[in-house]
Amino acid sequence: MPAESTFLLAGLLFVAAALGYVFARFGETDDEDETPEQFSSDYLKGLNYVLNEEPDRAVELFTRMAELDDDALETHFALGSLFRKRGEVDRAIRVHQNLMARPSLGQTHKDQAEDALAEDYLSAGLFDRAESLFIKLSESEGYRVKALQRLVRIYEVTREWDRAIEIKAELDRAQKGSGHKSAGSQLAHYYCELAEQAREEQDIVQTRAMLKQADNCRETTVRSQLARADLASDTGKHKEAVRLYQKVIKQAPHLLVDVVRRLARSYRELDDQRGFSAYLQKLVDSDEQHVAAIAMATVQDSAIDDPVALAALIRFISADATLSQLVGIERFENASAEERTQYLADIRQALRTILASKPAYHCTECGYGCLGLQWQCPGCRAWETVKPEVRIRLA
Repeated sequence: MPAESTFLLAGLLFVAAALGYVFARFGETDDEDETPEQFSSDYLKGLNYVLNEEPDRAVELFTRMAELDDDALETHFALGSLFRKRGEVDRAIRVHQNLMARPSLGQTHKDQAEDALAEDYLSAGLFDRAESLFIKLSESEGYRVKALQRLVRIYEVTREWDRAIEIKAELDRAQKGSGHKSAGSQLAHYYCELAEQAREEQDIVQTRAMLKQADNCRETTVRSQLARADLASDTGKHKEAVRLYQKVIKQAPHLLVDVVRRLARSYRELDDQRGFSAYLQKLVDSDEQHVAAIAMATVQDSAIDDPVALAALIRFISADATLSQLVGIERFENASAEERTQYLADIRQALRTILASKPAYHCTECGYGCLGLQWQCPGCRAWETVKPEVRIRLA
């Protein structure tokens, strides 16, 4: 939500622009045919309404003025934009609908009004109305790229992945040769979303087909490999799942917290605890940073009962003075083997309770926090920017 100072600044900028228009419009008094007094008076009244937080009266007055003089159009647009930025979308819609209703509006201003109204609808969550206007604007050379970008956004929010794929292809063609950098693995994620839908419907053939499409994209994503591993696990092919999960960890070590839990399940199904321990030890030996991720996975998944994983948890706690004091790690070090088992269980439960009250994932772009892994940030809509936490926040 924008700060109050942001609203004030936007209002002052609007007033400054409007006053500039007034002085330019009425500063010269040599023209005997000009009768600006009433027009200027209304304009200043409208500005006063804006400053005095009387938006409905301002809309009414500026609407009447826009009907009288086309020179006031840009200020009218500025007023609508100001309302939208303040979250007063209903008033912004009213302003821009009024502009579109003007029969004398030229094509340039008509496109501008349609674009502004579409943005209003998008802000209000009226996606069907916004979609209709942006589809129309995508035929206008001046608005084509922006309209296609907004349509892609709409189809992402509404999870219409087939349409998102279609419009993304149009957008790439429209931007070809412009020096614009493509949004990386965005298209591959759309196919992965379709694969996820097929998996939920237990359509294995369609799931594999969509994952193949994802891998055929110019820029791929580790997500398709993880989805293949999950599919192998779902269908009881745990040896294949283990191989694929390990491949994912090698390719994207930041996903270790998530993947270790899935890997542990497949090793349990194979009754291969020794193999799981050996692999975890290999991870710990290869990179000290893996200790924290394994520890977090061990806290989150009570079914993980591996000695290497539990040792990683103790190392993780011991490395944090505050956390060590909180759980009383010295009691663990002085306890018997039997007491240690119970004490570890208590520690894991306590830490699990702490984690449950805080976001376990954060977007590296906007800081948005969420409880589970999201491939697209719900806040800034960026792809593959949500990462798992590898520390326990106590505050």
